[in-house]
Amino acid sequence: MKTLCSECRHFIPMGTQCECKKRNRPKKEPNEVDKLRNSHRWKRKTRPHIIRRDGAHCQRCLIKYGIIESSKVTVHHIKPASKYPELFFDDSNLITLCDTCNKQLGTVEQLDFNWVVPNDYEYSL
Repeated sequence: MKTLCSECRHFIPMGTQCECKKRNRPKKEPNEVDKLRNSHRWKRKTRPHIIRRDGAHCQRCLIKYGIIESSKVTVHHIKPASKYPELFFDDSNLITLCDTCNKQLGTVEQLDFNWVVPNDYEYSL
């Protein structure tokens, strides 16, 4: 069996370490998005709020496939944070996805299913 390397996205035999991780790469300086992602506002307020808003399950699996997937959920930026840092905390740009769907969508600037931002959720940050 093979799996995807989380760094370079190449297929590697399961249970082995990818060559890209074996190289001694110098640590990069955190950029603007890294700083936002490590902020208290993101970790303790916005991210948990979006997961609660979406019922703690993947919206893509629910809408596109009719499956309730609640393991390994992440908060996905519809418009990529690297290109649109000003939308980093914008509720309408954030959606809860499972890890698989998040990786499949990547940095595509739109969703591949119809989703409307829930507006009846009480904003409580």
